[in-house]
Amino acid sequence: MILRYNAESKAWTHEAKAGETFGFGFNKVNIPAASSETLPENSQQFLLKNKQRNIGPLIGIMTSMSKNMNLSGNGSLFQAIQAEMQKRNGLIVVFPPETIIKDGLTGVIFSPAAQKWIPAKTPLPHLVYNRVPFRKAEQQPAFKDAVNYLSALGIPFFNPGFINKNKLYSLFSRHPQLRKLMPESIEVKSMIKLAAFLDKHERIYLKPASSSKGIGIFRLRQKEGMIEFESHSHRHLYPGIKEFWKVKSRQLLKYEYIAQKEVLASAIDGKRFDFRVHAHDGPGGYEVTGIGIRQSQKQDLTTHLPNGGILLPYIKVKNDRHDQFFDWAVKEIGQLLTEELGYFGEFSLDAGITEKGNYVIYEVNSKPMSFDEPLIEEKRISALVDLFFRKTGF
Repeated sequence: MILRYNAESKAWTHEAKAGETFGFGFNKVNIPAASSETLPENSQQFLLKNKQRNIGPLIGIMTSMSKNMNLSGNGSLFQAIQAEMQKRNGLIVVFPPETIIKDGLTGVIFSPAAQKWIPAKTPLPHLVYNRVPFRKAEQQPAFKDAVNYLSALGIPFFNPGFINKNKLYSLFSRHPQLRKLMPESIEVKSMIKLAAFLDKHERIYLKPASSSKGIGIFRLRQKEGMIEFESHSHRHLYPGIKEFWKVKSRQLLKYEYIAQKEVLASAIDGKRFDFRVHAHDGPGGYEVTGIGIRQSQKQDLTTHLPNGGILLPYIKVKNDRHDQFFDWAVKEIGQLLTEELGYFGEFSLDAGITEKGNYVIYEVNSKPMSFDEPLIEEKRISALVDLFFRKTGF
């Protein structure tokens, strides 16, 4: 069915027979008919589905608004999703939570004719996909009010929010199998507690509980009676834990750091590597979308690409044992997250394997960035759109 939007009047019309009535969006806002001969020049045309006289699917992508009133977030991801939605006769609207009102919202839609995002008012979406890019934004009243309102109406809401690393460790620690996969971790709340943890393991990582992409990570190692500190930019030797704590305690406490036992990771050609695994909710539960490899180069603190890591194809290490483990892991983790935190729909894992061949889960990311492997990213977009149509019944 052809639907048109007039940017000047902010009105939607359909091109079915005059007198026929159709609803648009979750709340089935009545859309009047309009003849193609009388349409204004600046109206935008969209092709959508008609399910029992309800036009859709209309998918909302919730993001944040910047200080200059522009929308923030992963624009390339939004456009890729809209391109796939367009192929299947669907539409996305990208919007901040502040614009939701009783019967609709204001955001941007992508015009195929103009090849750009245009402001639009729409009914309430059939489903909302949370891609708010900042943790602080999820703590604001506007976000919480929007989520509560959507939930009260019964609109499916993907992804309740970012996952705190300490919360994740706590969840894993109560699971009979997953608890064995995450390196032992503690909250850094005092010098004494940190000193005891370092004495126990001798080599530990320190990570902000609410960060991603390796930002803010560093490592401590006991070395000849001193403490070696290593970040992505430099190394430093401290005489002891008191000296280290004096310099770094404010940062550790402000950003709620966790300490995690260092894992001696397996290597390819002498350089450590990790797995990056994307998972999505398929018809039979969570399944692997794709797996990539990240390998460290000049430093072995992390394997993240912004810190000098490189991509390697999964086929370089692929075997049946890896495949079976990740198939099992994403199902278990997906089920655990759903039971404890809410419905995510997709997530990614940072995982590894030790020198002894034991698997390790370092992190679960609830809002994966775009994968650098084009085939994995294409499959991810397709899987997300499959999920949108399945969850909305279109």
